[in-house]
Amino acid sequence: GRVERVIEGLPGYPDNINRASDGTYWLALMGMRTPALDLSLEMPGFRRRMARRVSEDAWLMPNLNTGCVLRFDEKGQILESLWDQAGEKHPMITSMREHKGILYLCGIFNNRMGTLPLKGSDPNWFSSDSYWGKKP
Repeated sequence: GRVERVIEGLPGYPDNINRASDGTYWLALMGMRTPALDLSLEMPGFRRRMARRVSEDAWLMPNLNTGCVLRFDEKGQILESLWDQAGEKHPMITSMREHKGILYLCGIFNNRMGTLPLKGSDPNWFSSDSYWGKKP
């Protein structure tokens, strides 16, 4: 495989990407970056020592209490950002899916599914088949 960076300098760690009804993309950010974690990601020796010597509940971790979904275009330009900064309703969003004018939000540790009505989205669009057509 090949790695191709689409968006640089995201505020968090990307998880799932899905197509939007207007041809752009939705991206879930599962946790927000911190300077200390960013630095530790550049130091594999530090991470190995941390894993061996520090209890798991004290490891450096991203901020998982903030939910974020971004919408971006094919050039990587961010067009919209949706936040739950306090993590009250949807912390750690790991997936999202647009369906008939509603964005559904989920997270692997959330005990609920969020729904967000989208202004200007296609109310008849329900999957990538609606955008690209059915596969042959």
